[in-house]
Amino acid sequence: MRIFANWEKELEKNEWYFSDCYEELTMNLAPFEAFSAIPDVISVLLTVKDSFLLNETIDFLDTLYIIADTTEIHPMLQAECENIRLHIQRFGDNHSHVAWKVLKRMLRISEMP
Repeated sequence: MRIFANWEKELEKNEWYFSDCYEELTMNLAPFEAFSAIPDVISVLLTVKDSFLLNETIDFLDTLYIIADTTEIHPMLQAECENIRLHIQRFGDNHSHVAWKVLKRMLRISEMP
């Protein structure tokens, strides 16, 4: 959540602000550490209400799964899937919906909303 503090000003100064932050957070992250970080990102995802921040959070969740190098569905993702879908429906935009579908496809989730 700290990277979202003053994000608009930071983005004005550096158009790569989020990429730089995510790179810093994931540099040297082991696969098990990335998988272990998924609940924290899901918690953030369920609290942000700005569609841009929602998109960034979904993209970061995707990045963590890529680093984790697994298609294992984290138990928290399984438990919160419906809440995530509803949150995206309420606060997301087209990018959010597409990013969520892409993540589900990568994880081979077909029955989850």
